[in-house]
Parts: sequence; structure tokens; C-alpha cells
Amino acid sequence: MAKGSLIRAGCWLLAKPQRSIESPAPAPRARRRVLSAALANGSQRCEGAFDMTTERNRETEERLSAGYAKCWYTSFEPLLPTSIIASVQMENKRREEDRMRAEQEKREALTVERAIESRDGRLTVMKHLLAMEWDAQADAAFIADFERPPQRSLPPQTFQVLRGQELVDAAARVRATRDGDNRQHEADQLEKIAARGAFRRVANPACAPEQWCRSVERQREAHPHMWAVTDFVASRVAASLLSLRPLSIPPIHLNGPPGNGKTHYTSDLAEALGAPIRIQSMDNAQASSLWLGTERHWGTAGCGIVFNEIVYGTYANPIFLIDEIDKAPRASQYDPVGPLHSLLEPLTACAVRDAGVETTFDASLAIYIATSNDSSKVPDTLRTRFREFVILPPRGEDALRVAHAVANRAIQKLGVAGFAAPERSLSHKLAHLTAREICQAVQDSAARAAQIGRLHLRVSDLPADVIGDESDAPGPMLH
Repeated sequence: MAKGSLIRAGCWLLAKPQRSIESPAPAPRARRRVLSAALANGSQRCEGAFDMTTERNRETEERLSAGYAKCWYTSFEPLLPTSIIASVQMENKRREEDRMRAEQEKREALTVERAIESRDGRLTVMKHLLAMEWDAQADAAFIADFERPPQRSLPPQTFQVLRGQELVDAAARVRATRDGDNRQHEADQLEKIAARGAFRRVANPACAPEQWCRSVERQREAHPHMWAVTDFVASRVAASLLSLRPLSIPPIHLNGPPGNGKTHYTSDLAEALGAPIRIQSMDNAQASSLWLGTERHWGTAGCGIVFNEIVYGTYANPIFLIDEIDKAPRASQYDPVGPLHSLLEPLTACAVRDAGVETTFDASLAIYIATSNDSSKVPDTLRTRFREFVILPPRGEDALRVAHAVANRAIQKLGVAGFAAPERSLSHKLAHLTAREICQAVQDSAARAAQIGRLHLRVSDLPADVIGDESDAPGPMLH
């Protein structure tokens, strides 16, 4: 360029009005390179991708200090459309999610691999213990591996329910057994227990507070007449979260007229807590061995339901629904509610012995919910171990909400694919019924509607004794 042209260009720069802009405009080719780099790297701050380097900023400051006017600079951000910025951010988010998902799958695979290795190791040592004479070194190795705690978390999500010494002692008894059949049966039981380890999961919604809050609201909406029970359980969950200890819920006794939703409420509560539920009806219970097993000298020896649910199960705090405890036989030689005295007492529940396998285990986290129609028929020695709640039939708006919730649950239990949830208008026709009667009426009506190819309920589908004279005549039915 000629010397005169350079002088004219310099004069033009000095004469141009000054503008306080941050960064110089890159050349078109440089802009394309920077844009390509930003898209390739998934940058979230596209503006920052085109800022001047530290060296160029230093050069600008030197020019300004030499007396030059600020040159015409501009930010590159307006040259990048919003759609491109959004696509870069979405791509970056997708890559981050894929990376986190891959890491989670890798951790789970490693956990499973380690669990399999530990399980196989315990089985090998247990078979060694069953096949040889007493060996202190082998016993110590098995106990150390059996009681190895999993990864810690707060609140605790696992709980130790067995001691390794119990299985070592049981293996010694098996070695001393002369009956071949019994010896093989007991050896199989010990190997099964050894494979599962000493720890079980703890169902605790405190680990997911937001989801638990939604579950509590659903419980209050579907069972408004049991708000006191819901609040009691919610307070225990909150205590677990604040104390950083496993969830512990004292035994609960629901007493009230038949058919007012006690069993239905307990099933919903188990679902909200994320715990398995075992329903045991007491009107046909005949022996105390139901809970803690039958002794080995009997031909029908076997473990009880508590040992089966906790030791052979997955959770340390399953829910046992003791249905109609007031109807349990009391004149029987083997009282079926007798073992509950030790199971419901915290001091003795932590060391419960099952007669079928002659093994002591910890059942202190198990949740017991009993229902009854007449609490006066429940022994006082048991009633004092429960938190007792009197459940009265719902009325008014509460009755409408309960009717809708029970009807919706009845449709789900029917299992007809695509059947629509009942409308709330049906609740006015069902609110005067008990929960058991609502469930029966809705399921019968839904089955008749599905029979004629209709996947929703009408008022006319309900039984005549439910809707009275206000409804239309029932629709045609196929026979």
C-alpha cells in the first residue's frame, strides 16, 4: 500500500467518533474457524469463544496508551444466530447425559461383578465349612467376608440382619447331623443364606424427599379419614432423614368398622414407602410357628414368615399386615399371636430366633400394621405394643374422595387394558358404600361394560341397589 494511503487511513481513524466496544471483529475466515471450533467443542458460551486473547487485549491497551483513538470493534455474538446457540447447548447437554449414563452403567456393572465374586467366594467357603472339621482360619475368613458392609450412604440404605457367627455355628450343627436327607436340606439352606450376605436394603422414602412429599399428598387425598396415620408415618420418615438413621416405624393398630378401607390404605402406604408387603389373615391362623418357624424335630419343620421375608428377601423392613387380629383363635394350644410379643418389642426384635433354621437374626426394622373391628378382643399385652388409631367411615367431601380413589384402584386391579378411569360424577353414587362394597360394585360394572366392548363406566352400569331409581335402565348385555 502506498505511503499516502496509509497516512489517509490513519487520519480517518483519528477522526472517527470513539466507541467503547470490547473486542475486535474477526476477519470472515477467522470467524468461520472460530464458529467451527465452537460447534465442534460444544461450547455453551459462544460469546466467550470469540473474545480477544490476552495478548491482543494487551496490544490494544498499548495502542490506546500511545494516543490512538479506539478502533472500530464489535462483539462477534450478534453474528451467531440464536438457533445455533440453542443447538450447541442442546448438543452439549446430550453429550453430558450420555457420559453420565455410561458412567452409571459402568458403576452398576462393577458393583454386580463384585457382588457375584463375593457371593461365589462365600459359597465356596461355606461349602468348605460344611465339608470339613472345625477350622478357625476358615471361620474367620467367612465371617469377615460375610459381614463386609456395602457402600455407605446417609440415611443408611442397607442394614445388617445376620451375623456370620450364626452361620458358622449352623454349619457345625449340619456337620454333626447324621440323617443324610436333613443334612443336605440344611446345607442347601445355609448356602442360600450365605449367598445373600448379611445386609438387606432399607425402604426409606427419605432418600427421595420430593417424591415422598407427592406420595403423602396422594395418601391424604385418597384416604382423608386416615390423615392421623399418614401424619404419624410422615413424622417417622422425617425423623429418619434428620437423624441419618434407618427408617423405623412402630407397630400400628387400625381399629374400626369392617369395610372402611384399612387394608386398602395399608397397601397404598406400602407402595408409597417402597416396601414389600405380606398380608397375613389371622382368622385362619392355627399355630405360633407361622411367625418364627417349626422346630427341627417335627416332620414339617420350616422357617417362619418373618425369617422368610427378611433373610430370604431383599428388604430389612418389609410390612406385615396382620389382618383381623381380633379374630385370631385364642383357645388354641399354640397361640398364633404369641410370637408377636417378642417381634413387636424393640429390645427383643433385634435378636429373634427362628426355630426352623435355628438362627438368630435382626427383625427390628420390620413394620407391623394390624387391623381389627373390635379392639376389646385383642389381648392387652399386644395392644400396649401398638400405636392404636380409631378409623371411622369417611363423611361428606371425604367420602367422595375416598369413593373416587377406591373406584380408580378397583379399575386398575381389574386389569382390562385401555379401560378409562371412572369419572368423579360416579363418586356421588358410591360414596354411601364401604370401601369393600365400592370395589365390588365397580369391578362388576366394569366387567359388564368390557363384555359389550365399552371401555368406560356409566352410571347405568352400576347395580340397581347402588344407584336406586335415579339412573337410566341398564344397557344391553351379551349372554
